[in-house]
Amino acid sequence: MNLKNKPLFKKIGGLALSIAVLCTSCGPAFAATGSPDTSATRSLTIHKYRMEDITKATTEGSGQQTDQVPADAIPLPGIQFKVMKMQDTDNTKVDTTWNIQTVTTGADGVVTIQGNDNLPMGVYRIEEQTNPAVAEKAGPCLVSVPLTNPAGDGWIYNVHVFPKNQIKPGPDIDKFVTELENKHDTADISESVKWIIKTTLPDDMATCKNYTITDIIDTRLDFVPASVKVYRVDTDKNRVLMTPDCYTVTEPNTANSRTLTVSLTDAGKKTAAKSLPNTKDKNAALNIEFNTFVNKTAEGSLGKPIPNGATIHYTNNLDIFFEPQTVPDDKKPEVHTGGINLLKVDADDNILKLQGAKFKIYRTEADAKKNINAVKDPANNAIDWEVTTDANGIAHFWGLAYGQKGQDAYYGDSTNYWIVETQAPIDNEGKPYNLLKYPVKVTVNSNSHAEANKIVVENIKHYDLPYTGGTGSLTPLYMGAALILMAAGTAILFIRGKRNTGNK
Repeated sequence: MNLKNKPLFKKIGGLALSIAVLCTSCGPAFAATGSPDTSATRSLTIHKYRMEDITKATTEGSGQQTDQVPADAIPLPGIQFKVMKMQDTDNTKVDTTWNIQTVTTGADGVVTIQGNDNLPMGVYRIEEQTNPAVAEKAGPCLVSVPLTNPAGDGWIYNVHVFPKNQIKPGPDIDKFVTELENKHDTADISESVKWIIKTTLPDDMATCKNYTITDIIDTRLDFVPASVKVYRVDTDKNRVLMTPDCYTVTEPNTANSRTLTVSLTDAGKKTAAKSLPNTKDKNAALNIEFNTFVNKTAEGSLGKPIPNGATIHYTNNLDIFFEPQTVPDDKKPEVHTGGINLLKVDADDNILKLQGAKFKIYRTEADAKKNINAVKDPANNAIDWEVTTDANGIAHFWGLAYGQKGQDAYYGDSTNYWIVETQAPIDNEGKPYNLLKYPVKVTVNSNSHAEANKIVVENIKHYDLPYTGGTGSLTPLYMGAALILMAAGTAILFIRGKRNTGNK
């Protein structure tokens, strides 16, 4: 049986219910024409149904098997009823000479008490027993066996009653990133990101048949092995870590389509139920936490969200399978990463692209100046991230966090980094260019990785000092010295001239 967790289903949860037969018909039933046949085989059959909208149950029962039930009514198994015979002289008091019977509806939602010895003629009180999966149990009812037929001129020896209920809704599901209630975060490639699945606990948590959460991990994320933790959370938000025997974990892999599965064991269901509140309209919850790394394939979606959802699979204690509930697309949490492109060129001729320049990247200018705490290589977290320009002068740092926690991929703030040139390129004569003297600030955001936003970095050629003893290369120096001496001589002559004039 399948049940969808519809909003309407939740709204009518507190509606009082009653058995669809006339409770006041028990007395007049014996007023039918003629006395009932005491030798006729008697039975009392309870047909239990569930409905999503109990207000549609408007037809009064007559006690006949042919009584109509609403088209959307579904048989409900596993519901217990206590049946008590009332005293013949006072229908308000229990006949203690008859053993009270507790019966349970079968897979078809039906249970029957039959046999004249087992069911003497009289008035019976039918009481539905509390079940945590039922929104509101049906009210108790008195019914006579046999029962007057609808025409009032005969007897129904095989009496049928059709109580109806509304089942409580299944659990809800939501998901967050980094911390509860947060839907957005940013990360470097190869940086660990924590995800938190939150599911509510149904009232039949301890006895439900299945409580399983699945999560298909996005291909741009890699699951961190053995990272699953499960907490039960009460309505005061107290979190209690559950022990590994409370759940089973199937980690994602290619064989299971990258699906993470966490299923509560019977012990886990009972443990989780300890967080259920004693008051109505409050939900206890389960928190399932695990980690993933942003992997290299995220380079193909820089500046875009990497969303991740989850699904709850629930079967209640009445063996009713609820339609799986999945985090809606517009509610899925996401993580994002960005990047920059560098273009290395000759300072005098920007057409000339420079191959072989190497760069490291830092999160602060102070670190960049000291050459400490560089961003680590995504492929090997033990070494600094260093990139080299190719034949076209291009190098890139793809997979850099930008913005702040809570900001989405498209509208998050920009984040500044600083690049440091660690090796200058070589010119076409085999001579190195000058290294950049200072760190260069670069900005990462949702569009910084675009070709149109590449960062042009110029290199100035390295000029050699003259060789010792080389006359040709010293000519500019001699000329410079001569000019200096000539200037000095002129200044001396000028000063002496003034002195001589003053002495006259």
